Amino acid sequence: MVDSDELRSAITAQVEGFARAGGTGVRSVLVKTLDSPRLTVAHRADLALPAASLAKMILGVALFDSAERGELDLDERVRIGALPGTMYPSVLQALDPDSTVTVRELCGFALVTSDNPAAEHVRAVLGQERIDATIKAVGLHSTAFPAGFSEQELGPLGRANTTTAEDMLRLVEYIDRTPHLGPVRRYLVNYLRNDRIPSRLDDEVPVRHKTGSLRGIVNDAGIVLHPANRIAMVFLTEGQADNVRTAQEIGEVSERIVRIIAEGSAL
Repeated sequence: MVDSDELRSAITAQVEGFARAGGTGVRSVLVKTLDSPRLTVAHRADLALPAASLAKMILGVALFDSAERGELDLDERVRIGALPGTMYPSVLQALDPDSTVTVRELCGFALVTSDNPAAEHVRAVLGQERIDATIKAVGLHSTAFPAGFSEQELGPLGRANTTTAEDMLRLVEYIDRTPHLGPVRRYLVNYLRNDRIPSRLDDEVPVRHKTGSLRGIVNDAGIVLHPANRIAMVFLTEGQADNVRTAQEIGEVSERIVRIIAEGSAL
């Protein structure tokens, strides 16, 4: 195994290079290995930035935590036609309006496909008090989640949901270690939008993650389940000139960081 200081220096160079490539935009990064050698590399990880759809992970945690305490029924059924519409693509459009799904399944749709109407119903089931209690219980001290995912909240109002890379790391670690959040882990490892952290990794390397996007905002947070070392990674950005290019750069730097850690852990 190579010296952990050498690994940290190599990863720091990658993180700082990614941050500089953002030009006038803001980029916050946090990388942490969860197995030996243990190390953490951060760049502006305490900076509060718009969370976008990363906040849907908070909904998943709040829902299953509340169900674990017996506060709500995950198997309550909801009629598809009763859910709000959206101008954006929705997996719910594949279902008959008179068919029903459970609250548990709606949470799955929100996390596997980032479906906004599904997320909005889960948010309504929970209520703001439970959401805020979850934020406090998990220790997301710099996170605010006052807005939802309805059409009118996806523009400027959606930027009111803010978080930090430090808080998102706490959240993905909480999901990783909490037994009753197994369904949330399953949803995230099957997330269909794999254009960022996983985009350049080998297909056999699972990534349990969630992205978030608004104009100029390109986020991703999760855990790379590499056999050599599990790696938690968080990318928060704002003011990006080209969302597609930033997403590509996240994939490129993630691949380099994973390779550095995997090769170092194997020596």
